[in-house]
Amino acid sequence: MDLFIVLIFIVGALVLAAVINSISTQNRIKRFIVKLKKNFGKLERKEYDPEKYTSYRGYFIRHLDDEGFIVDDITWNDAEGETLYTSINKSYSSCGDEYLYYRLRHIDIDTSKEERDRFIYQTDSLILDEVNRIKLQLNLATLGKTGRHSVFEYISLLSKVKRVPLILFYIVWIVYALIIASFFYNVTLGVCLTIVWMIVCVFIYLSHKKSVENYITSFEYIVRTIITAEKIAGLKVPYYDKECEELLKQRKELKGVKTSYLSFIKQSNRAGITDMMSGMTAIINCFFLIDIFFFYKMLKYVCEKEDAYDKIFEILGKIETQISVANLKASFDNTCVPSFSDENVIKGVDMIHPLVNNCVANSFENKKGMLITGSNASGKSTFLRSVLVNALLSETVYVACAKEFSLRPSLLFSSMSLSDSLSSGESYYMAEINSIKRILDAKEGGKNIICFLDEVLRGTNTVERVAAATEILRYLTGENIITIAATHDIELTYLLEKDFDNCFFREEIRKDEEDKEDIYFSYKINNGRSETRNALLLLKMKGYPEEIYKKAEGLSKGFMDTGKWQYDEG
Repeated sequence: MDLFIVLIFIVGALVLAAVINSISTQNRIKRFIVKLKKNFGKLERKEYDPEKYTSYRGYFIRHLDDEGFIVDDITWNDAEGETLYTSINKSYSSCGDEYLYYRLRHIDIDTSKEERDRFIYQTDSLILDEVNRIKLQLNLATLGKTGRHSVFEYISLLSKVKRVPLILFYIVWIVYALIIASFFYNVTLGVCLTIVWMIVCVFIYLSHKKSVENYITSFEYIVRTIITAEKIAGLKVPYYDKECEELLKQRKELKGVKTSYLSFIKQSNRAGITDMMSGMTAIINCFFLIDIFFFYKMLKYVCEKEDAYDKIFEILGKIETQISVANLKASFDNTCVPSFSDENVIKGVDMIHPLVNNCVANSFENKKGMLITGSNASGKSTFLRSVLVNALLSETVYVACAKEFSLRPSLLFSSMSLSDSLSSGESYYMAEINSIKRILDAKEGGKNIICFLDEVLRGTNTVERVAAATEILRYLTGENIITIAATHDIELTYLLEKDFDNCFFREEIRKDEEDKEDIYFSYKINNGRSETRNALLLLKMKGYPEEIYKKAEGLSKGFMDTGKWQYDEG
């Protein structure tokens, strides 16, 4: 009778825990839906977290050999790629995290118009279809994230894992069965044997757990990915019909991975919607070694069907990437689908940088190259980055932050934000010439190129800089390349006026209410070359000693008048 009461109490406690867990989960889902609706169409600049850097690069690294062009580290850094990625990313799963990163760094200039149009159609559908968008996000959030490492890091090492014969686990369970049988012979003996065998099992569990724990986490994510694929295919979202069909096809390839295993695989390192039963699961695994058993049971199968999992991961990642792109589109009044031309041209109408607050819109059109001059802080570098970022977004996810944006499908290169490399002993000038050399080499490859240069060869003296920059920039012209460069060297605008269109940013000197001079920038690009300089004026406005800026003005005027530096020590 007492045993019956204990059993009733245990069952009642489990039922109560299940009810509480269900109610808690439903409340979390409701709050999550409110959050999704509230935050859609909002984009803000977010600095990236270096500690998470490795977690979203796994799919990208795995696909480095894909056809197409990988945006190199220099260009990616010049575009502030990590911050751009972090700011755009609205993913709740590792699939979305990793595929978006891959997508932003992978340019396929041979993508068919049909493929581009389908990606654009699906993205635009997600903006309008809030019901299905939220259903997709809920499923992907339930999938969650792997933690600090990509699942592909573990998959790549699975073939090296030492296998354990499954018969050893069957022996463990048979011993448990024999111990249970011993209760009918002697309860005290049964209890003692149970305790001893549980201790043995815990020891076995811990000894194996250390070597396979991370892999078990990856298996858990693989199983959750398959479950999510099944659920998303079951939603039957009309504009994802082909993707759903492919998900089910690849699921059949992974039929040896049973979704029922998930109940016993330890659930950890999750960043999505979780449940409250993982503690009980961990206890069961500890005494019965179930998660380790399923690990070895699935090990060979997952290694052999890695490509099928990769395809499922890609499709789910693409869907969540399109949700992030839909959010980007909905965040601005003026975004557009870029147009791709066979003509060597790049054009923007009311273009902005998506991560610059209150960014001033600029319009431009260029066919042969653009040389941009202007005073300090007038907007040259921001304009360069704006064009680079919009070209990158146009060629990867088919959106631009402008009323109109058009370009020829091209490889993107830049050399803008270099620095001395103390670790390699490389000077700034050496870093510059190495960076520019890779663009010269790319031009020789014959592919269409758009390149962005900021202050060519700033790391050397004026005379040699102007001479070398002139010939480098002239070399970076032609039928397969457009070069957009910013410079302080007005001499270049005359030397290269037949090869480049001259544009400039200007400033104005205004007086405030107290009759103090201040400098005002419109951040609007103009045709022509800059005729003003403000470096010395800024010294004056910032309160530098009069002796400094007055004598500097005299030196500057003397050089402009005579072409020679004349220093008066008196």
